[in-house]
Amino acid sequence: MFTIQNFRRAAMALVLAACSSLAAAAGTLTVELDTSGYGSNGWIDISLAHAPTGVVATYADIGNFVNFGSSDGAELYNVSGSLNSGFRIENVYGAYNDLFHAVNYGSGKVSFSVSFSGDADPSGLFGSLLSVALYGADRTTLLGDSSSIDGALLHLNWTPSATVGGQGSITSDVLGSGVTVSAVPEAETWAMMLGGLALLGLIRRRQQGR
Repeated sequence: MFTIQNFRRAAMALVLAACSSLAAAAGTLTVELDTSGYGSNGWIDISLAHAPTGVVATYADIGNFVNFGSSDGAELYNVSGSLNSGFRIENVYGAYNDLFHAVNYGSGKVSFSVSFSGDADPSGLFGSLLSVALYGADRTTLLGDSSSIDGALLHLNWTPSATVGGQGSITSDVLGSGVTVSAVPEAETWAMMLGGLALLGLIRRRQQGR
């Protein structure tokens, strides 16, 4: 028997299935940092580090900036792009790979998106670590209540796919308060969910018409 309760359960199951696919995929993530109480201006440090033994070609694409300031005075090491087009950090082995950029704390938050790409790693040995830290206007005072020795508020661990054309994976370690990491839904996921809801609605209308 088709009831509104059954319809809601089916819809919720569909949404949960879509969310689980987001959690498993290494797509685009949104990082948001609560900057309440940090004053008006400061700096964000986003660095990309490699495993001690080496690295396969790996890139972190940073974009969708909220409350980032002027690029005047920014420090870019193995970073290409701009605030308008987005920045790409390349993980160069044996080098310092870092984006140090002005941000505005006054609105209470700073956010950006990040996605990873690069070569496959059949050995499973050469992951990358993206670290995010906040600094005061003096460029040297670390802000927040980080539990990490490096002062970072967030670590994102990238594991490349073991096969060419495969999907890598990302795990996050939140190391301070006021940090949230969320998946950005892919177009295919939204299409699947909306298509499923439309089908459920059609079934319900047919049941009611009988």
